[in-house]
Amino acid sequence: MTFVRRALRDRLGLRLVVMTLLVSTVFSAFAAGIQLYLSYQRQVGAAFQIVDRVSATSVDPLQNALWQFDFDQVDIILRGIQSDPAVAHVQLQSTTGHMFEYGDPEYTERRNEFDLVRDLNGLNEPIGTLTIYLSLDSIWADLWAQFFALVGTNLIKAYLVAFALLLLYYWTVTRHLTDVVRQVDASKSRATALDLTLDRSPRHRTDAIDRIVLALNDMSRRLTQQIDTLENEVSQRKKAERDAVAASMARKRFLANMSHEVRTPLNAMMGLFQLIEMSDVPERQKQQAATGLEAAQVLLAQLTNVLEVSRLEANAVKLHPKETNLAAIAQQWCDTANGSVKRYGKEIEVKVAVADDLPETVCMDNKRVSQIVHNLCDNAAKFTTSGTMLIDLRRGQHGEGHRGMIEISVSDTGPGLSPEDAGNVFERFLQVDDSLTRRYSGTGLGLSISSDLAKLMGGHLEVASPSHYLNYTTTFTLRIPTQDIEEAAA
Repeated sequence: MTFVRRALRDRLGLRLVVMTLLVSTVFSAFAAGIQLYLSYQRQVGAAFQIVDRVSATSVDPLQNALWQFDFDQVDIILRGIQSDPAVAHVQLQSTTGHMFEYGDPEYTERRNEFDLVRDLNGLNEPIGTLTIYLSLDSIWADLWAQFFALVGTNLIKAYLVAFALLLLYYWTVTRHLTDVVRQVDASKSRATALDLTLDRSPRHRTDAIDRIVLALNDMSRRLTQQIDTLENEVSQRKKAERDAVAASMARKRFLANMSHEVRTPLNAMMGLFQLIEMSDVPERQKQQAATGLEAAQVLLAQLTNVLEVSRLEANAVKLHPKETNLAAIAQQWCDTANGSVKRYGKEIEVKVAVADDLPETVCMDNKRVSQIVHNLCDNAAKFTTSGTMLIDLRRGQHGEGHRGMIEISVSDTGPGLSPEDAGNVFERFLQVDDSLTRRYSGTGLGLSISSDLAKLMGGHLEVASPSHYLNYTTTFTLRIPTQDIEEAAA
């Protein structure tokens, strides 16, 4: 009984049984329909054969009895005809006015008439008319009885077969699958591979269940190997991450120490060079001091760039936006650009253009924006032999969140950039391979730092060569969002 209860609780087996019953019911109904149709045709044919029997066996005796006025014999013959289940109503109308009627007089379908005659001197003299009304009610009743018997018998057989299939399916399939599931569930906490087995005698040829067990065991072994590999890889990556964090901390400490250890003596050297320049010494020594001061300033700038890159990588650069007067800061940029021009000994005119539709003040980190603009102006002064440098401030298109954008462009009349150089100009430690570049020292970090600072402020820095400004060859454009620029303009 326990085995039967388990089989009845098997959902997979029950679904199989239900599908089997549905298929059996359909085929049983189809077979019963064919069988009943053939029986109907056979019984209808037999019912209509009564007409031939009456014509062959009853018409002549009925004619003789009616001619002799033997009404008792007529009654016997007519009752015999009406006793057939297929005959619903029999009616005899004689020419003498006698009427004989048996059965249901209201049934008037499937009528068959026979003319009763008597041979008189070679002539057929009519003596009456025999009418037989046939009925299929008995046939239909018999067919319905057959139908219920067939359906009941087939359903009983189908349910018995389905129950037997359920038990057989549970014995041969489901119980083994359940055992496999139980072993898999029990092995969740194990660190070793599965070793599933079936509770049945070994077979010479494997079936689908054997192949499932073999596939699960093989998959478990492969998963165990992969898990071991992943655990080793995770352990190695964690160690590498710890080493990287330690190295990053060591680099930060090193840079912090270097910033202090190098800047302090470098500032002292610059101060000494300045004192020598201001002292009463020969002109030759003043020139040497000026050269040393310039070299120290270049070294300090390069050191500052390296430290700035490290701070950007460590996300240690913080923005401090504040209200900034655009006209005043643009003039400061112009003065700084003129200083760079004089330092490089160039004959370059510096121009500033501030659009009329810009507000008087905007909220931005003027220190970081000035750092970018100074770097762009310094590069323009460095690589431009003569001509003009333009610093242009204008309103940009709305960015995300409908924040106002401001565009700051630095254009020059220098040698320009090739398409390849324009695509790589923002790469770190990369300098444009031009003869002008070799004249000046540098680390190739200025534009990279400027691009990173622009992204940190939510904007971007781009280059156009040839420039979209008339008479200029190269234009660097900084686009940054500014807070409440529309309200400020209003």
